[in-house]
Amino acid sequence: MTRKTRYFVGGAAAVLIVGLGGGLVAYLSYTRGAALPDGVPAEVRYVPANVELIAYADVRAVMNSELRKQLMPILEGRSHKGRQMMTDFAGVDLEKQVHHVLAYVEPSDPAEAQADRNSEMPPAAILVNGSFDFARIEQAVRERSGELSEYKGRKLLVHRHGAEAVAVGFVAPELIALGREDAVRRIIDLSVETPRGASNITGNQEMMQLIRDAAGSTAWVVGHFDAVRKRLKLPAEVGSKVPPLRLVSAKANVNGGIRATVRAEAGDEAAAQELRDAVRGFVSLARLHSGGKAGFDSTLKSIELSGTAKTVQLSFAMSPETLRLIAPHPPAPPPASPSQP
Repeated sequence: MTRKTRYFVGGAAAVLIVGLGGGLVAYLSYTRGAALPDGVPAEVRYVPANVELIAYADVRAVMNSELRKQLMPILEGRSHKGRQMMTDFAGVDLEKQVHHVLAYVEPSDPAEAQADRNSEMPPAAILVNGSFDFARIEQAVRERSGELSEYKGRKLLVHRHGAEAVAVGFVAPELIALGREDAVRRIIDLSVETPRGASNITGNQEMMQLIRDAAGSTAWVVGHFDAVRKRLKLPAEVGSKVPPLRLVSAKANVNGGIRATVRAEAGDEAAAQELRDAVRGFVSLARLHSGGKAGFDSTLKSIELSGTAKTVQLSFAMSPETLRLIAPHPPAPPPASPSQP
């Protein structure tokens, strides 16, 4: 072996070692503490411990599902707006680039509660896992007068509108964060700091138990009922009739239809029994007014109500026919103008 050959082989080996080492470091920084239960997305490590609500969706599974294919004529027009907003703001193609998403809502700081109520942006963020063209994302934000900066070694793109600031953070090679600038910065903080259970949601045993129970489903949402009531803006007359609840969770598996389970933890056993009675009454009323429609009847027959002590659980299935009946249909096109003689 000549000297030049030895130099070449040695240099190539050094490059290979450095490359593999860098790749390993990047991999470990993203999947560190890999003792999460099966089905729990790794991104939960970047979620603050005190969140009120957290939700997950396997976008790829939904996009490839038989259900979506069957409901495409109904869903296409309404889902296009949301997909276009993500494309316009961040240059991300939801249908082609996104694998799964994890979203959460943080409690409002008491000192900022009034500002949060007046803001169009809640204290929330979305972690998007996928295959991205980061140059395209940068360009999309720049075209909207966005600012490019660096925060703790991660690129941060910020778009300001008045007093509000929306950001896109490049957290990892296949992970971006979108949301309020302060929320995205907190995600980056958690992604670069030495992992501590108390600093992220993995240290919140109550929420993690709900997440473990929902893990593996196509989509799920868990959180505190007060946050759900606040975000859904339930009318006072409706909210007053709901028994005191602490925690709620919902999970769904999607393919040819939807199989879903909703679980609630009441404040005490009496409240749980009150909720079970209310659900039974609602189901009986729904069966009475279903009108014999096959789609509704199949869903009503699939309902299972269970639970013990302070827990109430409701499971049901929805077929494409049921979803066609309840989904808002796109408005019919206006009638053509009569032709002039």
